[in-house]
Amino acid sequence: MRIRVLATVLAAGAALVASGVITGATAEAKGRPCGDAVSTQGVGTAGTTWTLKSMYDDNGPGLVAGEEFQIETHEAGQHWTVVLSDNGVPFFTNNDDVSVASGINETHPNHVRHGTTNVMSAHAVRHETGEVIDGSVSLPVAPAQCAPNSP
Repeated sequence: MRIRVLATVLAAGAALVASGVITGATAEAKGRPCGDAVSTQGVGTAGTTWTLKSMYDDNGPGLVAGEEFQIETHEAGQHWTVVLSDNGVPFFTNNDDVSVASGINETHPNHVRHGTTNVMSAHAVRHETGEVIDGSVSLPVAPAQCAPNSP
Protein backbone atom coordinates (compact mmCIF):
# COMPACT_ATOMS: atom_id res chain seq x y z
CA MET A 1 0.00 0.00 0.00
CA ARG A 2 2.80 2.44 0.93
CA ILE A 3 4.48 1.83 -2.43
CA ARG A 4 1.28 2.74 -4.29
CA VAL A 5 0.84 5.94 -2.27
CA LEU A 6 4.49 6.88 -2.82
CA ALA A 7 4.21 6.12 -6.53
CA THR A 8 1.04 8.24 -6.77
CA VAL A 9 2.69 11.15 -4.92
CA LEU A 10 5.78 10.96 -7.13
CA ALA A 11 3.69 10.79 -10.30
CA ALA A 12 1.59 13.77 -9.19
CA GLY A 13 4.74 15.70 -8.28
CA ALA A 14 6.30 14.94 -11.67
CA ALA A 15 3.13 16.11 -13.41
CA LEU A 16 3.17 19.38 -11.45
CA VAL A 17 6.83 19.98 -12.25
CA ALA A 18 6.24 19.26 -15.94
CA SER A 19 3.21 21.54 -16.11
CA GLY A 20 5.06 24.22 -14.13
CA VAL A 21 7.90 24.23 -16.63
CA ILE A 22 5.51 24.48 -19.55
CA THR A 23 3.33 27.12 -17.86
CA GLY A 24 6.39 29.07 -16.67
CA ALA A 25 7.76 29.35 -20.21
CA THR A 26 4.41 30.55 -21.49
CA ALA A 27 3.97 33.07 -18.68
CA GLU A 28 7.46 34.49 -19.17
CA ALA A 29 6.82 35.00 -22.87
CA LYS A 30 3.63 36.99 -22.12
CA GLY A 31 4.93 39.32 -19.42
CA ARG A 32 8.26 40.45 -18.05
CA PRO A 33 9.07 41.37 -14.44
CA CYS A 34 10.22 44.80 -15.66
CA GLY A 35 7.13 45.42 -17.82
CA ASP A 36 6.31 44.91 -21.45
CA ALA A 37 8.13 46.53 -24.34
CA VAL A 38 6.76 49.65 -25.99
CA SER A 39 7.22 50.23 -29.70
CA THR A 40 6.35 52.45 -32.60
CA GLN A 41 7.02 52.49 -36.32
CA GLY A 42 6.86 54.94 -39.15
CA VAL A 43 8.44 56.21 -42.34
CA GLY A 44 11.24 58.68 -42.89
CA THR A 45 10.97 61.85 -44.97
CA ALA A 46 11.76 59.85 -48.14
CA GLY A 47 9.58 56.82 -47.26
CA THR A 48 12.06 54.45 -45.58
CA THR A 49 10.28 52.37 -42.92
CA TRP A 50 11.61 52.11 -39.38
CA THR A 51 10.76 50.56 -36.00
CA LEU A 52 11.73 51.66 -32.50
CA LYS A 53 11.27 49.41 -29.45
CA SER A 54 12.30 49.92 -25.85
CA MET A 55 11.89 48.07 -22.56
CA TYR A 56 13.31 47.87 -19.07
CA ASP A 57 15.60 45.04 -18.12
CA ASP A 58 17.29 44.00 -14.91
CA ASN A 59 20.28 42.19 -16.38
CA GLY A 60 22.28 45.33 -15.50
CA PRO A 61 24.14 45.89 -13.25
CA GLY A 62 21.22 47.98 -12.08
CA LEU A 63 18.17 49.08 -14.01
CA VAL A 64 18.61 49.29 -17.77
CA ALA A 65 16.37 50.67 -20.50
CA GLY A 66 17.21 48.94 -23.76
CA GLU A 67 16.50 50.51 -27.11
CA GLU A 68 16.27 48.70 -30.46
CA PHE A 69 16.10 50.80 -33.62
CA GLN A 70 15.69 49.28 -37.08
CA ILE A 71 15.81 51.01 -40.45
CA GLU A 72 14.52 48.82 -43.27
CA THR A 73 16.77 49.94 -46.14
CA HIS A 74 16.36 46.74 -48.22
CA GLU A 75 19.84 47.32 -49.66
CA ALA A 76 23.41 47.29 -48.45
CA GLY A 77 25.77 50.24 -48.53
CA GLN A 78 23.57 53.13 -47.35
CA HIS A 79 25.33 55.49 -44.93
CA TRP A 80 23.37 56.90 -41.99
CA THR A 81 24.08 58.87 -38.84
CA VAL A 82 22.13 57.28 -35.97
CA VAL A 83 21.65 58.81 -32.51
CA LEU A 84 19.75 57.10 -29.66
CA SER A 85 18.72 59.27 -26.70
CA ASP A 86 17.02 58.94 -23.33
CA ASN A 87 15.08 62.00 -22.15
CA GLY A 88 16.96 64.09 -24.71
CA VAL A 89 20.44 62.92 -23.66
CA PRO A 90 22.28 60.91 -26.33
CA PHE A 91 23.77 57.61 -25.14
CA PHE A 92 24.69 56.09 -28.52
CA THR A 93 25.92 57.78 -31.70
CA ASN A 94 27.24 56.27 -34.93
CA ASN A 95 28.18 58.92 -37.49
CA ASP A 96 28.65 56.37 -40.29
CA ASP A 97 26.26 53.47 -39.79
CA VAL A 98 26.41 51.44 -43.01
CA SER A 99 23.41 49.25 -43.86
CA VAL A 100 23.56 45.56 -44.70
CA ALA A 101 21.09 44.04 -47.19
CA SER A 102 18.30 43.89 -44.60
CA GLY A 103 18.96 47.36 -43.20
CA ILE A 104 20.31 48.76 -39.97
CA ASN A 105 19.66 47.31 -36.52
CA GLU A 106 21.04 49.12 -33.49
CA THR A 107 20.36 47.67 -30.03
CA HIS A 108 21.85 49.41 -27.00
CA PRO A 109 21.22 49.56 -23.24
CA ASN A 110 21.19 52.71 -21.14
CA HIS A 111 21.43 52.76 -17.34
CA VAL A 112 18.46 54.57 -15.81
CA ARG A 113 17.10 55.43 -12.37
CA HIS A 114 13.91 54.20 -10.72
CA GLY A 115 11.00 56.59 -10.46
CA THR A 116 11.53 58.21 -13.87
CA THR A 117 9.56 58.02 -17.09
CA ASN A 118 12.07 57.49 -19.89
CA VAL A 119 11.40 58.92 -23.34
CA MET A 120 13.59 56.87 -25.65
CA SER A 121 14.17 58.44 -29.05
CA ALA A 122 15.99 57.72 -32.29
CA HIS A 123 17.20 60.23 -34.86
CA ALA A 124 18.77 59.17 -38.16
CA VAL A 125 19.92 61.01 -41.27
CA ARG A 126 20.87 59.30 -44.52
CA HIS A 127 24.09 60.79 -45.90
CA GLU A 128 23.34 60.22 -49.59
CA THR A 129 19.86 61.78 -49.69
CA GLY A 130 19.37 63.77 -46.48
CA GLU A 131 16.36 61.64 -45.52
CA VAL A 132 15.49 62.13 -41.84
CA ILE A 133 13.92 59.65 -39.42
CA ASP A 134 12.70 60.69 -35.97
CA GLY A 135 10.80 58.49 -33.54
CA SER A 136 10.24 58.12 -29.81
CA VAL A 137 8.52 55.92 -27.26
CA SER A 138 7.75 56.57 -23.58
CA LEU A 139 8.61 53.95 -21.00
CA PRO A 140 6.47 54.45 -17.88
CA VAL A 141 8.16 54.28 -14.50
CA ALA A 142 9.77 50.85 -14.02
CA PRO A 143 7.97 48.47 -11.64
CA ALA A 144 9.45 48.26 -8.14
CA GLN A 145 10.31 44.57 -8.61
CA CYS A 146 12.61 45.41 -11.54
CA ALA A 147 16.24 45.66 -10.35
CA PRO A 148 15.05 46.40 -6.77
CA ASN A 149 18.52 47.21 -5.37
CA SER A 150 19.40 49.82 -7.95
CA PRO A 151 18.89 53.58 -7.51
